[in-house]
Amino acid sequence: MKKSIFIILLILLGNATFSQIPNQDLSVEPNIFPKEKLALTINSNILLAGELLQYSTLNLNEAGKKSNLSKVVYVSMRNENDSVVFHHKLKLYNGRANGDFFIPATLKSGIYRLISYTNFSKNNRLDAYALKTIYVINTFMKMDKVKNVSDSIHLNFSTKLSRVSTSDESNQQIKIVSDKATYGPREKVSLKLEGISNEINGNFVLSVRKLNPIEISGKTSESVKENSSDVFHIPEVRGELVSGTILNNDGNVPVKNKIVSLTIPGEDFIFKSTSTDSNGRFFFSVSEGYSSDKGIIQLSSKDSRKENYTINIDKKHLKLNGFKRRVLSLNPELKNWLQERSVQLQIENAYFETKRDSVKPHKITSRFYNNLGTVYNLDDYTRFSTLRETFVEVITLAAIRGNEENSRFIIYNAYDPNRIAKFNDIPPLVLLDGIEIINNEDLINYNPRQIKSVRVITEPYRFGPKIYSGIIAVETIKGDFTPNSTDKSIKVFDLIPAVAEKEYYKPNYQSGANKLSRIPDYRVQLIWNSQIKSLKDGFIDSFFTSDIPGTYQISIEGYGVDGEFHYSTNDFMVIH
Repeated sequence: MKKSIFIILLILLGNATFSQIPNQDLSVEPNIFPKEKLALTINSNILLAGELLQYSTLNLNEAGKKSNLSKVVYVSMRNENDSVVFHHKLKLYNGRANGDFFIPATLKSGIYRLISYTNFSKNNRLDAYALKTIYVINTFMKMDKVKNVSDSIHLNFSTKLSRVSTSDESNQQIKIVSDKATYGPREKVSLKLEGISNEINGNFVLSVRKLNPIEISGKTSESVKENSSDVFHIPEVRGELVSGTILNNDGNVPVKNKIVSLTIPGEDFIFKSTSTDSNGRFFFSVSEGYSSDKGIIQLSSKDSRKENYTINIDKKHLKLNGFKRRVLSLNPELKNWLQERSVQLQIENAYFETKRDSVKPHKITSRFYNNLGTVYNLDDYTRFSTLRETFVEVITLAAIRGNEENSRFIIYNAYDPNRIAKFNDIPPLVLLDGIEIINNEDLINYNPRQIKSVRVITEPYRFGPKIYSGIIAVETIKGDFTPNSTDKSIKVFDLIPAVAEKEYYKPNYQSGANKLSRIPDYRVQLIWNSQIKSLKDGFIDSFFTSDIPGTYQISIEGYGVDGEFHYSTNDFMVIH
């Protein structure tokens, strides 16, 4: 019922669906909308520099069931001053997203907070994000001495092995067992589940990791201040939202009914167009994948007043409030263990190329005009010194008319040789490496020897809110055209490409004369499988142990389709 109400309200909001809207512009109370909350699972809350932090996050509704609203989630790691260590953007598939972060040798020892949130979950006052506390130990860098800190967290050497904590209530009804209790180095381990009468569908993470001989003491609980905001954050239901406002510098008056274009450059560039509403707002929904870290927004028309306009991009950063600063201290008894583990990590990372994870590539997005029109590859023709000559001698389906600020491009339509159709007086859409050309002289004065091809589409083309007489799409050899940075009607801003999914390295020591026999194996994370969609009695996964003896914990954690939380652990030993 709530979902139906939500969809109706989105329709009523019409063009006001931006990534954020001032609360006073909403025609309804914000609390009528459903809520999203996040769950976060990590491989360990104690990590050394040189180790990999692995995480999985789930997008849930108030009942703990999978939420299908947002399609994008953000995962960020912050230090005690709320400075960002990393900020990942991930696409949600079936309400789930996974990622990792290599702890660099430049990151100081200390207490860090890992959070995950969606643009929509930022509306929640008490649970805007999921939170995990991470304790980082950097053996390559001397720890800072911090004074006047009220709370301290102590990491002590202990025979009581530390386990990754979960904020949810444990449910040990499901039993996860290994085929043996004790294994040797590089021996195969098979896992199975027991005690499940009916198959449980949902999203689950299986992790096997060596337990650390560390005990955490001090005030470890976090007191979270309520999250409050004067804006309403819209869910990214189709993809990432890029939004903002255009204001007139004279009194910050909104500039309405102006066509705005977005380009995300690259080999498979993304181009979109929209118009501002009565409040000067615009938005673009980007569902396509991209690799560029820059975006370009510009006014798509010649306007003598556009120098007086300011383009503002909405920020999605979530600020953490209400946390007390704490200092991390290490017991000297940890020295021998840290030295041993540090050497193991350096050896393990030295074989990175041999043990590289497989990155799943982004899906290639076709350009919006696909394979329409005629393409002129300029290397197939005589090269001319100016673009005007090139259009006269080579690009026979289009032409350049006029000079300087009156210059314009026209298109010849074979079905309208006398140019009497009503769309002939409309200018074509002109793109250079996917960036819309507003001032035609920017392209006309471009060195044609740096141009790879020119595509001409001679039929009228409707794109976004505007109709064009056709399209002239120019591609440079290097694909690196950048617009005039001094033009105030153009805004270049930072983007974060979505994190690509991975298949993590898993050695196989059973294949005869194994090529891995001479390569040391100092893994403590033996498996991280975040792709499990159902739990049922029987085999679930297998892997090989490493060269490091000790106690390893098997854990499985996640939510079923009915919102129930499942968490189960078991241990086994590796001995020489």
